[in-house]
Amino acid sequence: MAGKTTSIKQSGDRKVIIADSVTAATDKNRGDVLVCGSHCGANVGQIAAANKIGAMIGNDAGMGKNSTGIACLAICDTQDIPAAAVALMSAAIDSGVSTYEEGKVSAVNILAASLGVSKNMTAKQAADRFLKALAKKEPYRNC
Repeated sequence: MAGKTTSIKQSGDRKVIIADSVTAATDKNRGDVLVCGSHCGANVGQIAAANKIGAMIGNDAGMGKNSTGIACLAICDTQDIPAAAVALMSAAIDSGVSTYEEGKVSAVNILAASLGVSKNMTAKQAADRFLKALAKKEPYRNC
């Protein structure tokens, strides 16, 4: 585990978790909304999927060449994970608190859009929508 997670909101068995890095998430965060300071590159999508994160918000890292800064959004779509990225200039990379408190959504995946998450929404608003949708799902069971 890299770093710590802080739970800031809960609905049923689901929580909104803040972490500076996606790598701070563990099996204990299965099905939760993760708001992190990580970029949204491909490896972040793979980590979110491996930890069975319910939804995530990260940083677009300026988008990057060929949109590599938000590559995790498509990966998360294939893993049934709604995901969004906040604009680089709206929140500090490496700060989950900054992402949550100051972030403005710059990109979303198909699943996030289907939940009403859109560009220019605050990260707080996006996290609330994700939490509301996830709270309606069955809780994850440890097998």
